[in-house]
Amino acid sequence: MSPGQPKILLSEGSSLSAREAITALGLAGHRVALMSSDPLCLGRFSRFVTRVHAAPAAGADPDRYLAAVLDVIKTNAIDAVLPVHEQAYLFAAARKQFPTNVGLALADFAAFEQVQSKAAFASLLTRLGVPQPRTELIHSADDLAGARSYPFFVKAAFGTASVGVWHVKDERQRDMLVQRLEQDNAIGDGLLMQQAIAGVLERTQAIFDRGRLVACHIYRQVLEGPGGGDVLKQSVVDGDVRAIVETIGRALDWHGALSFDYIREAASGTPYFIDANPRLVEPMNAWLSGVDLPGALLQVSLGQNPPAQAPGKAGIVTRLGIMGLLDAAQRRKRRRDVLSDLAQLATGSGRYRGAREELVPIRSDPWVAVPLAVVTGRLLWDPANAARVSASTVAAYSLTPESVRRLHAWQQSP
Repeated sequence: MSPGQPKILLSEGSSLSAREAITALGLAGHRVALMSSDPLCLGRFSRFVTRVHAAPAAGADPDRYLAAVLDVIKTNAIDAVLPVHEQAYLFAAARKQFPTNVGLALADFAAFEQVQSKAAFASLLTRLGVPQPRTELIHSADDLAGARSYPFFVKAAFGTASVGVWHVKDERQRDMLVQRLEQDNAIGDGLLMQQAIAGVLERTQAIFDRGRLVACHIYRQVLEGPGGGDVLKQSVVDGDVRAIVETIGRALDWHGALSFDYIREAASGTPYFIDANPRLVEPMNAWLSGVDLPGALLQVSLGQNPPAQAPGKAGIVTRLGIMGLLDAAQRRKRRRDVLSDLAQLATGSGRYRGAREELVPIRSDPWVAVPLAVVTGRLLWDPANAARVSASTVAAYSLTPESVRRLHAWQQSP
């Protein structure tokens, strides 16, 4: 770490967002430390990481996780904490416990509640006049089994990485979902039903400084991967979407990172907003397009009031190599498909032609070859392993309904 550089702690190291934030911050000259429940997390394998601090998974044990973070801040004289995943929600609930001299850009907990809950977010969009699909709150199995047009999506009140989202295409799938949710007693917390919109998925990411938009980026999903994630992306510039994002952030007096998913309807081009993520999301397409989201978040965290960044360049195509391999394995569960996809990654051919690597940039950070090799080896040994690889990663950083209830208890305690 260079003299005078801030000491930065990331809230976790297992997610794709953490891995990409490490790269962007590292290429800007910073070095970071990580919290992680997994000593061999994806983020560990980077020349930009100085140390990985052990902590239980935030979702499994939020109290001990928070205690570990606070101890690391104190004993290592941390200057800024960057929540790169759902730990932002946890930190907002516990904001008063953090030292006042540590940089931590977070909106108020009440603002988090309006975007973390899918039902509350739908109400917010209605109040602000932001386009969204036809939306209905579901409180019972009978509600879900009612007559309506297909297809539609059913969403849990809280979810991570598309966990808790079901695409219902016909009555058979609806009845199977009703039975599954009743068995799991999963309707009690409430569900959201949204009519499907024919169009393409786009995501927009932003950094706010007390309601003022500092940086904003948009990208389109070109190729969907496991769990609804992205294999290929393309950067987009859209002033209307940027204006909607600015309106939402101003209404919430948002402070820190805030991201949204929307469907751009094929027929009209209207952006129908469907989801919010009050955190940083995979920032490397933005970085390669000329928008530095982690850098802006760091500046806001340190109270530097940075000027607004200009929109990036449109048409930049990026790829997530590991997600591509998981996708290849999951489709037909054949080793030859994994090997074929690996060859296309190595040569920049086939579906990866013209795409720049954002998740495992071996040229700028050679250590990332380790997790890439491990994932490849596991998939070649057993291509059916793809789903388990994804699930174990999500479990390392996601919050559970039980942990969310614990955060609310923090808020109610004196």
